[in-house]
Amino acid sequence: MSDTFQTEMRFLGIQSSPAYVRAPEGNGCAERFIRTLKENLLWLQTFHTVEKLRLALLSPSVNL
Repeated sequence: MSDTFQTEMRFLGIQSSPAYVRAPEGNGCAERFIRTLKENLLWLQTFHTVEKLRLALLSPSVNL
């Protein structure tokens, strides 16, 4: 990982958890979540700012 990426992760409070060699299941879970997010929210609505997207994600009416 690049130094810039690692610095950004630390700033955001995200801890790196790389997948194990020959065990891609964890990556598959993350990819499925992103696909579900796109199908149920991002492809149905347009968000003009990141803040509006953030508020939509926090809304209890979002059913992911």
